[in-house]
Amino acid sequence: MKKLLIVGCLMFFSWAASAQQDSVVPAVEDLMLESLEERMVEVEDAADFSDEVEQLLQYQNRKINLNDMPAEVAYTLLGLSDYQYYQLQLYIEMYGELVTVYELAAVEGFSRADVERIWDRVEVLPARKGRKPFADFFRRSKSTLLLRYGQVLERQAGYDTAYRNGYLGSPQHLSFKYSFQSGEHFALALAGEKDAGEAFFRGGQKQGFDHYSFFVNVKNIGVLKNCVIGDYTLSFGQGLVMGGRSMGSRGGGAAQVRRFPQLLRATAPMNEGDFLRGAAVVLGNAYYTGTIFYSHRFFDGKVSVDEEGTEWFAGSLSPTGYHRTASEVATKGTARNRIYGAHFQLKRRIFEAGVTVTNTQFVTAVSPASEPCRKYGFSGKSVCNVSADYKVILHKTILFGEAAVSVCGGRPGLAVLQGAIFDPDPRSKLSVLFRYYDRSYIALQGSGFGAGGGSNEWGAYVAADFVTGRRTALNLFADYYRFPWLRYRVDSPSGGFDFGAVFSVSASKYLSLNLKYRFAQREQNVRLTDYYQSVTSVRKHRFRCAVECSPTGWLQLKTEADYAVNAAASANARNGLLLFQDVAVKVEKWDFAVKARVAFFQTDSYDERLYAYESDLLYTFTVNSYYGKGVRYYLTASYGYAFFDIQLRFSQTYYDDRAVISSGPSQIDGRTKSELKAQVIFHF
Repeated sequence: MKKLLIVGCLMFFSWAASAQQDSVVPAVEDLMLESLEERMVEVEDAADFSDEVEQLLQYQNRKINLNDMPAEVAYTLLGLSDYQYYQLQLYIEMYGELVTVYELAAVEGFSRADVERIWDRVEVLPARKGRKPFADFFRRSKSTLLLRYGQVLERQAGYDTAYRNGYLGSPQHLSFKYSFQSGEHFALALAGEKDAGEAFFRGGQKQGFDHYSFFVNVKNIGVLKNCVIGDYTLSFGQGLVMGGRSMGSRGGGAAQVRRFPQLLRATAPMNEGDFLRGAAVVLGNAYYTGTIFYSHRFFDGKVSVDEEGTEWFAGSLSPTGYHRTASEVATKGTARNRIYGAHFQLKRRIFEAGVTVTNTQFVTAVSPASEPCRKYGFSGKSVCNVSADYKVILHKTILFGEAAVSVCGGRPGLAVLQGAIFDPDPRSKLSVLFRYYDRSYIALQGSGFGAGGGSNEWGAYVAADFVTGRRTALNLFADYYRFPWLRYRVDSPSGGFDFGAVFSVSASKYLSLNLKYRFAQREQNVRLTDYYQSVTSVRKHRFRCAVECSPTGWLQLKTEADYAVNAAASANARNGLLLFQDVAVKVEKWDFAVKARVAFFQTDSYDERLYAYESDLLYTFTVNSYYGKGVRYYLTASYGYAFFDIQLRFSQTYYDDRAVISSGPSQIDGRTKSELKAQVIFHF
């Protein structure tokens, strides 16, 4: 009776919430993609987050059941806080399963804005209990086959037969992925990729694709929570020992300072990224969980022999996967390592604790780096890591942290991370995080929160989110950090300070405004003369103004302006400007969609480059770097039928400040660079 009264009293509120969709918080996918864009800017390289995007978009066309919602889904896809998820589970335990989404308004920690934000993303169904895992193995199964093609249309220098050490294959980039899933208990996948320039079924690639990946996944059968044979990723604690580099980012909101580890996830990426290959098992129940794993990977590089007959490996431990030229093929798979370890986790309603132990061993010793800034980097044959992590909920405060130790070549290193998230009011959220990474700390599979890559750093980070009005929101962050040892392009101990602010206005259901400012101050080498350089402070300012408008249900418009200013004490300020217009048309009746962009950019140098997320083929993630002077545009089109989806994308960049694009084998003699992509997805 009490529950019925609660539901009845909330009916009017719920009707109003469903009618008012003017929330200042954007859609879940937009938040995730914006967060990934911030991470790309952080790492400032060609990191590929396509596999993570595929995971995020798996819920794009289906709603999430509030009565049967895993914690990682609540945190990553719905953006709920630990306190909200805890209160939701407590409510279900006290009053039984939810019978309507309206009941969310009665759960402590959920404001009206929270309900409006996730309203169209959730549903209420009975939780699945007691289902026999293989009773309907094929009846509930589904298969997907993805075929993808891409190519730069202009002729590149490496494809000319007269070019020394040129490309061995064709300019097409080809990939495929087949996946099979039966209910919630069994899945398998097989993927392959050929990069542009790599041979295909000839030469040194008679096996076809240069890269293959696969997995067989069984999960949620009794005490067997997850089991993967093949390729997989692991994330424990706060990522100090084990966690992909795509985890977390500075400036992504107060709640995003805490990592949400998923323990074990099967993956079959269509690129040679940072994944593990072998076997992993997760066993346990609602209170205790144990994970054991073993991985065996190969790396590209040169192996040399010293005067004493000892072999040394010199190469990158972050594989690029390129085997396009004879020299790249010669270094393929020259070194290999094995990684094994275990993780134990204790879980209670308001408390979690975990312990991680890993050991990484290389068959061939990795040679020490010659640069002074990498003096304390990894070298030798092995590194051992041990860490302990925890999370505790104290009313509306979440305390979390991790402490880790590494031992490499007899040299120990320490890493400590401690954070807290406060929910003093439904309209505000605050977070604080402190980290210390010793210069000798090494975690080859880690990605600790910070500005320096998880070593040689200490700092303090604060962030705050405020709902300043019914239609406005403000997000702030500040980060102060120091690097006790030298870094790349910095020949002395240095430090920095970052600050950012985002102001969002939802004028109506159809119109929104986003203003963003980011300031970064770092020290770096600046050349004063041809023979002398000095370390000086460089200040970077970034401004962004974006207006989104949806005048009709089938048309979306976005106008954005980005401006950058770089100022060093020994040089004049340099500027960068990016202006673009997006148009998106979607016809639901025909399952047809078109997206287009026209962008104008001008920067004084590469240091003022500006990043912007671009719509791409499904399950791919693209953040383009705009620098120089020119125009860029792209057009994507997608069409869905009963059993297949087809997507096309054409993009072209015209440079007004150069007659040659890129250099080396990828050089294009001309002012334009065009790319064509196509993708077909079959469902059966």
